[in-house]
Amino acid sequence: MDTPDNSVQMPEITAFSGSIKLKHADRGVFITTSIFTQGAINAAKDLNITLVNGEMLTNLMIQYQVGVEVKEHYMTYEIDGNMF
Repeated sequence: MDTPDNSVQMPEITAFSGSIKLKHADRGVFITTSIFTQGAINAAKDLNITLVNGEMLTNLMIQYQVGVEVKEHYMTYEIDGNMF
């Protein structure tokens, strides 16, 4: 479980924005396995930075099958009404 001490805060986002500008880019993506504070979220909106937190990262990894593999596969069935 994430705690407030483990969250990404506004200073990290503004520092990242400075790094982006040094590379002459106008946007960026900040990825963490943790969470973002509201201050970080607000700063990212103003600075054109897309935020990806741990939950979204997990969902993207599963959706695009990156860094994961299927351990078990389940099949579900329904009755074919045409047979009865």
